[in-house]
Amino acid sequence: MSGAKNFLANVTAVTYFIAIMLATILLLIFAPVMLLGDIRTIQESGFASSNAGLAFIGGLGLFIGISLIFPAFRRMYYKLPWLFPLVKIFYVNVVITAIANMIMNYGYEVQDETRHVTFFALAIIEIVIGRILMNLWFNKRKVEYIGRQTNV
Repeated sequence: MSGAKNFLANVTAVTYFIAIMLATILLLIFAPVMLLGDIRTIQESGFASSNAGLAFIGGLGLFIGISLIFPAFRRMYYKLPWLFPLVKIFYVNVVITAIANMIMNYGYEVQDETRHVTFFALAIIEIVIGRILMNLWFNKRKVEYIGRQTNV
């Protein structure tokens, strides 16, 4: 019975990885680029756009959370030890970029050139400070693999 249970857990983990996590990983990699493109579009057009960053944070967080909650899905992190640090770092990067996108949208809700420049500067400052804080945090607390080994 244990062998069948183990086989089923492996099949479930592989299926989740192929069906959900590959797309999640691609979005983790390309979402900051898309959000920076949105920031550029907001700046060029002079108008606020949709807050796609919130959708990225929620959707990616949901699928990452599901992969960590269920032990069968967590097997992918044991088999691919680089995956958990990648997911952790890139998710924080998505959050930083999404916050910058929200700052830009808020600043461009009103048609005022001074406000636009101010909020563009705030978005840039938020990205820089967010990245510095992320680097300090991960320098102080090494990113752990699921098996609790750190990337020393």
